[in-house]
Formats: sequence, structure tokens, C-alpha cells
Amino acid sequence: MSVWRMLLGGAAIGVILTAFRDFENGRWLRPAGLNGGFTRFDEEEIEREPILGYDGMDQETLLNWLDEADLDADTLRRIRWYEQRNLAREPVLDALDGRL
Repeated sequence: MSVWRMLLGGAAIGVILTAFRDFENGRWLRPAGLNGGFTRFDEEEIEREPILGYDGMDQETLLNWLDEADLDADTLRRIRWYEQRNLAREPVLDALDGRL
């Protein structure tokens, strides 16, 4: 019985470790809500568009998309960082602040 428990325990640990690993970027995933609600992004992360197609959206399209999208706080923060560092459009920043 003890061998089965060890095997099941090892399998459970393997599943948990695999679930929280970001293999594409070679990092561990961070739980939401750490750092007092502030997420720190590395420079490479900030320079990439936060969502696919973001750079191709004009202001009106982006504002409409933000109204309809169901985004978590970390994604909204990342979009805000990116917008602030690139175009810094006040209506977009205001919409993001309102959602946060």
C-alpha cells in the first residue's frame, strides 16, 4: 500500500509542477494577486504587444473591444503598461483605469 501512495504522490507532484510551469518562456507561472495586486513584467514582456492584434487596432476599435472583453486584472495591467510605454492614448488609459 505504501508503494502505491508513493507512486500517486509522485504523480500528483508531477502534475502540479507541470501545471504551473510556463515552458514557452522558461519560467514559473505567478499566482494572481501577488505583489499587492501589482504584477511586474520583465522588459521583453512589456515590449511585446499584450494581446495578438493589439498594435493593429485603432483607438475606437480598441475601446469597443475593451468594453466587450472579459479580461482579468493582470491582463488589464499588462495592456496599460504597454499602452503607457507606446502610444499613451488618454482615452484608452482612462478606459483601462476604469476597468481596474
